[in-house]
Amino acid sequence: MMQVPNSDSPLLLGVTVCYGKPNRKGLPFAEYPFFQQLSLFGKRMGIHVLVFNPREINWTKRTVSCWYFKTQGEWINAVFPLPAILYDRCYYYNTLHFRKYKPAIQRILQDEKIILLGRPLGGKLQTYNILKQNKNLIPFLPQTIRYTQPNDAIQFVHTHAAALIKPNGGSHGRGVVALIKEQNQYILKGRSIDNVDFKTTLNSEQELRAWLQQFIQTTKYIVQPFLSLYTQDERPFDVRILVQKNERKMWETTGIAVRTGKPTTITSNLHGGGEAEKFHTFLQRNYPTYLIENIVRTIRLVSIKTPQFIEENHGSLFELGIDVGIDRRGHIWILEVNSKPGRTVFIKTGEQHLRERAIQLPILYAQTLFNELKEGNYDIHYM
Repeated sequence: MMQVPNSDSPLLLGVTVCYGKPNRKGLPFAEYPFFQQLSLFGKRMGIHVLVFNPREINWTKRTVSCWYFKTQGEWINAVFPLPAILYDRCYYYNTLHFRKYKPAIQRILQDEKIILLGRPLGGKLQTYNILKQNKNLIPFLPQTIRYTQPNDAIQFVHTHAAALIKPNGGSHGRGVVALIKEQNQYILKGRSIDNVDFKTTLNSEQELRAWLQQFIQTTKYIVQPFLSLYTQDERPFDVRILVQKNERKMWETTGIAVRTGKPTTITSNLHGGGEAEKFHTFLQRNYPTYLIENIVRTIRLVSIKTPQFIEENHGSLFELGIDVGIDRRGHIWILEVNSKPGRTVFIKTGEQHLRERAIQLPILYAQTLFNELKEGNYDIHYM
């Protein structure tokens, strides 16, 4: 067991990320402003934040090459001991990207000396299958099926007139397509895997089948009804609920905000050019007073029941981004639950205090876990 030095030594919190093309700061990962603020608050609490690619862990030496934010405002790259507590912020663009990282992630999950702030959720279908076991949440779940072949989407659109096809494990609105049947034509509109808007019209089922095969290829997809979730000025929107555990290991709703997309598009993600608005301001502008009270009450119910039930059936969680839609009748739909939610929406709404709380909670929760580890005489990795 590692010798624990004096209590003034900073603890190490690892943040796992997927590497990509270096940005303008020369960093091979996204979200660096978030990690920078996480690092600054961590130092105040005696925790050093290390950002690294899980594929670069040296399991023999239990070390890893990390990026570390120095107080002077620069990032340095150095080798550190593998931290005992990890915060998973890996985003996978498609199935092939996920497969590239899967062995490293599985190795982490199997390691008895590592604790994750929260275990990552499976895909959208897996989460749907968990939630539909809860009778209180069933009314808020749109029907969801696994896409295995073009006929799945074709039969679905014949039944519902419009279908939404999206990657089972994707994020940021990439690869999401609305399929609408109008007379003998099929209209497809959405975002490519490169996050570019598109719209196309096909004149036969045969053309549609060929298009779907080319577009989806080997990526795992799901099919849902294409719900009419638009503002009065015909912009797509959803409501982001950020729930996190606090230092007492209790769930709290950190913030709620609305993301609104461009007219004629189908997604509201900020990465796709969407805008953000305060929740209550949005409700007052788009819904009659008699509906608002019930909407707020239902969203509060969803924000409480969803994390509790998923955790009971999935395993330990730290935070969730719950995306819900509200139709014109005021009915709430749970669209997606994400175990790696962003925080940018609260900057866009001007609610800086909510973003600060959202940044502080990973450190405060990690600090609680470190204290539990210390009391249990586990290995704790210090600098």
